[in-house]
Amino acid sequence: MGNGQGNNSNNNQSVKVVIPPRPDRRRKQEPECVQNDTQPVRVQIPPRHGRKVTPAPQPQQTPPHRVETPPAASGPVRIQMPQRVQAAQNSRGADNRVRTEMSYEQLAQLASSVVMIMIHDNSGQPFASGSGIMIGRKGYILTNNHVLSEGKFFTVRIENDDKCYKTEQVIKYNQLLDLAVIRIDRELAPLPIYKGPQKLVRGQKVVAIGSPRGLFNSVSDGIISGFRKLDDVDMIQFTAPISQGSSGGAVLNMYGEVIGISTLEMIDAQNLNMAVGYEFINLFTQGFVN
Repeated sequence: MGNGQGNNSNNNQSVKVVIPPRPDRRRKQEPECVQNDTQPVRVQIPPRHGRKVTPAPQPQQTPPHRVETPPAASGPVRIQMPQRVQAAQNSRGADNRVRTEMSYEQLAQLASSVVMIMIHDNSGQPFASGSGIMIGRKGYILTNNHVLSEGKFFTVRIENDDKCYKTEQVIKYNQLLDLAVIRIDRELAPLPIYKGPQKLVRGQKVVAIGSPRGLFNSVSDGIISGFRKLDDVDMIQFTAPISQGSSGGAVLNMYGEVIGISTLEMIDAQNLNMAVGYEFINLFTQGFVN
């Protein structure tokens, strides 16, 4: 009994059993390790016979937005603005009629209603000249009183008329206002006299028509530069050039109306000229204007 227990304690080693392979069974091969490849795998499927291959749609490419930059200018940019058509200025007169402002060319055509007056002495010789304004259709002409002084008779020259009209008729005169009216035997085209719906202002444009130094019906332009009182007579100071011989000529506004009569110029001064205003003219010519 004692010998039997001693033999069991000596047999603690493991037993290895080897099974022989079967001849009809193949040994499975262990799969090869897949290598870690970072490149993508491209799989190409062969086309099937009898089926058309439709190409994959290509994404539509949008052309890049092209911004054209203008070439740099070699000089300053010049912008030409369209001409603005200036409408004629209208206003209403004392009789509520619409008046249209006239151009200088149109005003110059009114010279046909301004005359040159030659003054003759007792022997019939002309020794001075002045100007006058047609104010009445029946031959009435307005001028300065000093133009007619010391004259025996007068001859009147009218534009576009070859005839000179002789007259001795001094119908009316006023030494203080320095105004006078003569008459000739001819139908005239008188100029309208301003009635004063609005007061005259400094800076207002004017045109003077007369015969300075015997230069028949010269036209000049200027502005009203002031208002003066000389010998208790209100005068219009204006800059349109005048000279000796212009006395009695017309001072017009831009509507072709007589606002004054050229009366005197300041000697040794520049464009300091005076005209008797339309207020006195309207009072003085009552009964002659038609």
